[in-house]
Amino acid sequence: MSEGESGHNTGTPQGAPKEGPHSGGVSRRGLLARVGAAALIGAGTGLGAGEVLAPRADTAADTAAAPRLRMSGAHAPASGPGRLQPGITGTPPAFAHVLALDLADSPGGGGEGGGSAAESRERAAEVLRAWTAAADRLREEGPAAVLPGAPSAGLLPASLGVTAGLGGSLLAAAGLQDARPEAMADLPSFSTDALQQEWCGGDLLLQVGAEDPVVAAAAVQHLLGRAGARVRVRWAVRGFRRTAAAAEDPGATPRNLMGQIDGTNNPARESSLLQRTVQVGRAAGPAWMAGGSYVVVRRIRMLLDDWFGEDSGHRERVIGRDLPTGAPLGQQGAGAEVDLTARDAEGRPRIPEHAHIRLASPQNNLGARMLRRGYSFDEGWRGDGTRDAGLLFMAWQADPARGFVAVQQNLAEAGDALNEYTRHEGSALFAVPPAARNGGYIGQDLLES
Repeated sequence: MSEGESGHNTGTPQGAPKEGPHSGGVSRRGLLARVGAAALIGAGTGLGAGEVLAPRADTAADTAAAPRLRMSGAHAPASGPGRLQPGITGTPPAFAHVLALDLADSPGGGGEGGGSAAESRERAAEVLRAWTAAADRLREEGPAAVLPGAPSAGLLPASLGVTAGLGGSLLAAAGLQDARPEAMADLPSFSTDALQQEWCGGDLLLQVGAEDPVVAAAAVQHLLGRAGARVRVRWAVRGFRRTAAAAEDPGATPRNLMGQIDGTNNPARESSLLQRTVQVGRAAGPAWMAGGSYVVVRRIRMLLDDWFGEDSGHRERVIGRDLPTGAPLGQQGAGAEVDLTARDAEGRPRIPEHAHIRLASPQNNLGARMLRRGYSFDEGWRGDGTRDAGLLFMAWQADPARGFVAVQQNLAEAGDALNEYTRHEGSALFAVPPAARNGGYIGQDLLES
């Protein structure tokens, strides 16, 4: 998870029926063939303009002002053809609510009704139209102006951003199976899965991020109110990261609940690699997804008592990184390039054979990459006395088979040492169309096709 390329699958629990025309597992050989082919053609893929990234704090003055800057409006554009929605690239806010929702009458999703495909399509369009308009107002005017009398009254916008996506079950319910991209195929089961139905799937994705938890919660309440009885919540996770105000270095990569610096090996900001990794090319799928992205969401419970019961040396060997600094073992600095060939004085690999970063490395996955935006969650203790806390892992990519699936399959089959201390309990895959055109709504090109 420190590399984030640790796969976290989305889809249905093992043994549960799969939905849509692309159901069924994918062989590792087939996946690696697709990854290899992608590596050959990726540089030539045409891409839309990416989301505007948050300002960088490169000077002492900028660093000092960073917490205040991050309490201002969101940095992503409100609209624009071919642009990613907010909440995908740029500086992740400190708090995020991630919800999966089902249409109330969806015959193909989690709904209990028997509405027709046309009715499901119209209901989804109404929800996405309402969310798009509400998100634009929240971003442009701030929650205090849009929600007078709400808990967020008197608070700054706190970089509030809203992201919406569509699940495969929604396309099935709306009679749009033929428009389902190959990249949206149900993910295969992994041998390390411990998936629970209550944390899997969903017709719609709603992600609301902000630098303040009250602002985020108020925005979620408003957006769900706009959707009304058309949807019901399937599952929801409230995630958090360390805040900019608490960090000695606001630009440093944050740690997760295991104490790992999480997300070190992401593609560099503002790089062409980041665009190729995350954004769907115009020739890579249906027109309604051109400029968008796919996200795999995994709810991963961490066995924190077991983890912190190990000595620090063992924990470092499991990850393959120095815990205090985040540097790959045998190297200096968290940003140092991972050297999988390095050996110690006795000829042993500096990074152990089953270390997480070795097995998650692009070098061991035919160059497979993704953009990880993980959040911690902590729901206290379960009835059996075990801690219910861990990582809400979100992997953004142009094609999950070329990114998340290939890496996760390797981590499961090759025996990632981190598997002993984690349980993958929730999984979902969503297509996230590009930002809406002015006057339009997210997903309009699909739902009105």
